[in-house]
This record gives sequence, C-alpha cells and structure tokens, in this order.
Amino acid sequence: MSDNKHRGVLLCAPPPRLRCPANRLALFLDVDGTLAPITSRPELTRVPVDTRRSLVALQRKGAALAALSGRPLVQVRRLLHPLDIPVGGSHGAQLGLEAGRSIRANGRLPDGLVEFLQTGVSALPGVWLERKPAALAVHWRQAPDRGAEVANLAQRALEFAPGWNMLCGHYVHELRPSGRNKGVALRRLMRQSAFRSRWPLAIGDDRTDEDAFAAALALGGSAIRIGPPTATIAPWCLPDVAALADWLRAQLQVVRR
Repeated sequence: MSDNKHRGVLLCAPPPRLRCPANRLALFLDVDGTLAPITSRPELTRVPVDTRRSLVALQRKGAALAALSGRPLVQVRRLLHPLDIPVGGSHGAQLGLEAGRSIRANGRLPDGLVEFLQTGVSALPGVWLERKPAALAVHWRQAPDRGAEVANLAQRALEFAPGWNMLCGHYVHELRPSGRNKGVALRRLMRQSAFRSRWPLAIGDDRTDEDAFAAALALGGSAIRIGPPTATIAPWCLPDVAALADWLRAQLQVVRR
C-alpha cells in the first residue's frame, strides 16, 4: 500500500496501462465525479455514451466490472444502461448482483430524523434533502456558501440516530448506519464467483471512495483517485472524468483476453 496514507499528502502518479489478462481484472467504479461529471442536481447526471461503450467492450473482453455508488441501485442501473453489471448502491446498503437479484439492508430510518433534517433544510435556501435506502443526504451544490451550516445541521441530526455516522462528499453530507461503506461492498463482491481470484482496481473521486481504495489495496489491488490533487491512499490519480474516459479507451488496446 502506498505510504501516502500515513503522510496525509498526495503522492499518486498517473496510472499505467494495465497489461494483464482481462479474466484477471476486476474494476470497481464510482459514478458521479468518476464516470459522469458532477451536475447541479443528481437527476441531470449522464454517463457519456463513449464511456459506456468502453465499459461494455472491456466486459466483453472478459473483465469483471461493478459500480460502487452512493445512489440507489435503480438510478445506477439507469445511468449505465445498456451495461449490466453488479452494483453496490447507497454506499453499500444495497448490493445488486445481477438483474432482478439484490440484497437490501433494513431501510428503517430512526424516529424523528427525517423531520429534523427537513425542518433544517427548509431554512437554508438552495439546500435539499434526499431520502435513500437506509440513508439520508443533505445536498448543497446549489448553495456552496452553506457548507458550514449543513455540516452543523447534519452533526446535530446524529443525536436522533445512535449508531449512525456522517460522511462528507462533493457538496453533500450523508447520514448512514455505521459499518456500511463502499469498502464493505467491494469485499462482498470479491467473494462472488465472477470476481474471485481477480486483481481489484477501485476508481473514485471523493472521500466516500477511500473505503473502496483501502479494501482494494488490502486485497493486493490498487486504486485511482479522480480529481484535483488531494490527500488520498490511492497510488494513482487522474485529473478529471474526461481523463478517466481516455484511460479506459486506452485499456481496450492493451488488455488481453
């Protein structure tokens, strides 16, 4: 594992072309900010057609692919269509192994939590609440000056949710049960027959993806962080969504069946 985990600074380099057999490769991909550009509202997000084509081609060559996202399963599958791959949705609270087969965590929310957050966001113009399976997200992309107020609101909301924690992403504070994250989802998928004995590579763009990076590294794999320089445990980095799309296309030229 790269020692940048201990130094707390960015030491990653651009990823090389992976000259390994496709049947030994497992890619775990975040969606927003990784495969698709960040938008003002989640419903406006689109994964570029060329990127989806590259992923379909990698899958046909024998690579195992999975998506790890904070979004619910149904949204991830819609964004990746026609690509049909396993999905870890809602930061690991849902696990969709194939079309029509999924594992879902208990979706019950603590009493009073939704009401408290809804009252709080109503006093913050541009801030809105999204309800997910077993999680709640407070978005402030449209009110970038409200970050400190949102953080305070989310922290106070934890008083209604013993055993829950807060995770900060790109202009979002999410509340979810402890012990559910993308790293847990990655490990569960790696135990499935389609992924077992493969080399895992996790790709993502924010703090929510660091758990997946840690899991992939612990299993002997690697990770790519997307976005501007920041502290990360990922050994490799790329500057933006377009750079990752280019890298995926390049992989098609070198990956072997």
